[in-house]
Amino acid sequence: MTFRQMEVFIAVCQCRSISKASATYHVSQQGISKMIRELEAELGCQLLFRDINGVSPTPHGEYFLNDCQSIIERKKNMCSHIAQIKDIPNETIFLGMAFGVVSALPYQLITDFEKTHPNVTIEHADYIDFYLEELAVKDEFDFCITTGVIDSDRFSAACLLQEKVYLCIPKAHALYRKKQIQMDDLKDQRYAMFSTQFHIRHNFVAACRNAGFDPIIDISSSDFNSLKEIALYNNLLFVVPAHTIRPDDSDLRYYEFPDDRFSWDVYFVKKKSKVLTENMLAFYRQLIHCQENR
Repeated sequence: MTFRQMEVFIAVCQCRSISKASATYHVSQQGISKMIRELEAELGCQLLFRDINGVSPTPHGEYFLNDCQSIIERKKNMCSHIAQIKDIPNETIFLGMAFGVVSALPYQLITDFEKTHPNVTIEHADYIDFYLEELAVKDEFDFCITTGVIDSDRFSAACLLQEKVYLCIPKAHALYRKKQIQMDDLKDQRYAMFSTQFHIRHNFVAACRNAGFDPIIDISSSDFNSLKEIALYNNLLFVVPAHTIRPDDSDLRYYEFPDDRFSWDVYFVKKKSKVLTENMLAFYRQLIHCQENR
């Protein structure tokens, strides 16, 4: 079954005449009759009544006619849209992402956007929070998805999501079995922590200072898995955002951080001087939509 056969069948039904359809489509009457026979053989039913006044669709033919009209209309729309896409220039969007952000965003966010915007390619790369902002200053990216902003005079930021932060307590630690943990309980503890290039470290230090003490950070790392191993081996506390928690992890107890003002926040960040294209704005709207429907 072909589009051509469907189009000819529609013409025959609309003209109620094979001869008139033949003149319209410049196909011989014998050729049209052959197409109808092939369709009837493929579908296993009679499609047309024939009499001295011309032709008319049978009940099966009426059903087939409606479907043909829908399919041909969809074909026209598809061809029209493809023609429009050909006229749209290709665009590459350069996206910077902070380490850990991609695991908190909806799965296949970028590939789904590219499927619905076939003329757009998103080139993305992951960097440490603070270094990412340095690259954005140099216009290495059109915009970034990161966990904070240092230079608020130069950058604008819109919060995409907020996650709770959890205290990670090794099984051998004294706080592992303490039922209620307060900020005072954290005062003299020792920590493994993300490096100074991460916003989560600075927010953690700020939360501790708000409680009246400076945290004792024994060791730092830029890698979450290394941080976890170091903390377990040395019986140190550390903190992580909610999406990294593994409920089946028997080596750690995850306890919501005592100060709920300390959260892990993800932002859409761009230079204030940057003018976003329509495709960039569409990607931003998709980010917002995804977070609203999480």
